[in-house]
Amino acid sequence: MLGAVAGDIIASPYERKNAADSEFEMFASVRGRHGGEDITFFPKVTDATVMTLAVARWIATDPEHRKGTFISCLQEMYSRYPECGFSPTMSIWCRSEYFKPFNRDTNDPVTRVSPIALTVSELKDAIDLAKMSAEFTHSHPDSIKGAQALTEAIWQAHHGRSKDDIRFAMENCYGIDFSLKDEDLKTILMGAQKEDVLINGEPSGEFYYRPTGKMDYSTMNTLTAALKCFMEGSSFEDVVRRSVAMGGDSTSIASMAGALAQAFYKDIPEEIVKQCTKNMPSELKNTMESYEMSLTRKPAEEPAKKVEHTNDLAFHIIKKPDGDRIFVADHHRKELIAALKGRFGNDITIIRPELLQKTYKELCVQDKDGTYVEQKRPEVRTIYFQDGEFRTAVTMTGEMLPDKEARIAARQAFCELVDYVKQVKEDLYEQVGYIGDGDIHFANAYYPVIFHDKIEIFKGDIFAGSVGIDPNNGLLRVDQGGDFGPMEWFGERTESVFRNLSFDSLKQAIGEFCLDEGVGVGGNDRKLNIAVANEDVANSQDQRLIEGLSQGQAPRKSMKI
Repeated sequence: MLGAVAGDIIASPYERKNAADSEFEMFASVRGRHGGEDITFFPKVTDATVMTLAVARWIATDPEHRKGTFISCLQEMYSRYPECGFSPTMSIWCRSEYFKPFNRDTNDPVTRVSPIALTVSELKDAIDLAKMSAEFTHSHPDSIKGAQALTEAIWQAHHGRSKDDIRFAMENCYGIDFSLKDEDLKTILMGAQKEDVLINGEPSGEFYYRPTGKMDYSTMNTLTAALKCFMEGSSFEDVVRRSVAMGGDSTSIASMAGALAQAFYKDIPEEIVKQCTKNMPSELKNTMESYEMSLTRKPAEEPAKKVEHTNDLAFHIIKKPDGDRIFVADHHRKELIAALKGRFGNDITIIRPELLQKTYKELCVQDKDGTYVEQKRPEVRTIYFQDGEFRTAVTMTGEMLPDKEARIAARQAFCELVDYVKQVKEDLYEQVGYIGDGDIHFANAYYPVIFHDKIEIFKGDIFAGSVGIDPNNGLLRVDQGGDFGPMEWFGERTESVFRNLSFDSLKQAIGEFCLDEGVGVGGNDRKLNIAVANEDVANSQDQRLIEGLSQGQAPRKSMKI
């Protein structure tokens, strides 16, 4: 974490008066103007450091990563150092009693993620945790994406990846544009917006920068600046100097770049460490050292191992009904794409993970009006490229692999759940008068779809949740989506494997959503899902569905849920 702290402290005197170039004097006071007055700015920690240590405390003290603990950690650190330059957004959030995320594009969630990237062993877990930590305070997609991007960059640097690897991931997974010239980026950061030059009302292909009068705190611009400084730098000090010289929100940029540079270069010059220690409050320094020690403590006989490049290269194959295949790379890496093309040819389609759900839905679409009979869905398989070979599952050993009895129990529970959902489905169909042999897709109501290893619940075209056999370990896994999430199922947040502890609650939730509750219809107009389903059928123009309807409305069966 010292890399992030060092970047923050070194940049702090230049927050209001930008450094002329990268040859500025480190840890020196700077004269500038603020609020119409001449002021001397001294090196100090800012909110970037305070929030980074708050996240470190959250990771170190709460293995379950609960929202309540996160709030407590940020609130306590804020209450100790409220004058450290917090943005108005974070100040309001930390003093609030409701903790509602802000839908504003700021880099606050990005500057604090380095403890996550440096301590979580699996890349996907680190990215997911960064997303969660960002969503607690900000709902803007760029703030969330930025937190994930910097987490992956730091994680890769920490695990020995090259700058080319990191650049490739940033460009292909997060859309970072490294082509913008430094001078143009500096202009934007200082407060300007790129505008097209119009001729007769039409874009001419030329552009200019229109001054906005406001410093740019946007996530993607400040993150791009930090990443460019890292890519072009030759050492920790050189990276930080370049990031400070970028201007604008220099503490955030230098903090992000410093965290990444330390993860890559491993060492920070002794003089910089000494000066940072000197310019940190003793209490804050002790906090950093204690949490850093607890986060990085490992048995002496287990030295850190360099992660092999191919160990985390997972991807999905979507087999379309017509037999063609689409490949979705979980980690958009050069080695994986090269291996896929070597195995399956150069004409394959490879898409990014964030496009998986959209692509999957497009493959399932029928050009029908309202309710229609479900078409055959594409098959999705997860494959791994590990140690130069393609495998259908991760090789798991030791404590990671559940025992045989647990996996058998999970499969038995899933089969029991399938039987139950078939009853729910039959009851739902009977209530709308459908006696055909197809699967009904409802336009607005909740309905179940059963696969060989997963049960999915949809609300119209919206994925609402699923439970199935996790291919990695054979246990049951619950995933949430839309408003049909674990909050309704279990009363607490969880997206992980469970061992039958809430199995009855899961059955009850599925029954209530598809038959009784009418979830999503609120207030005095609340309707049973059965009523919504009947409206879908009444409004449908699907001839096959109409032909499969019984003449009269069948009486509802009594189900035990």
